[in-house]
Amino acid sequence: MEALPNILKTRDLAILLDMSPDAVNDMARKGLLKGYKSGNQWRFRRRDIERFLGKEQRKMAPPG
Repeated sequence: MEALPNILKTRDLAILLDMSPDAVNDMARKGLLKGYKSGNQWRFRRRDIERFLGKEQRKMAPPG
């Protein structure tokens, strides 16, 4: 994770999350992924993605 740039493009994040770029953009539009628009392209901050991934891991962790 430390090798990630501070700002990720949609395609880079799609590879990281093993999703299509369209799915990543859809999640950003719905507010599920925190991002911002640069022109007409979505950009994602590394720290926001790290938080998102941490929350997803907690959801999938077994109780106890």
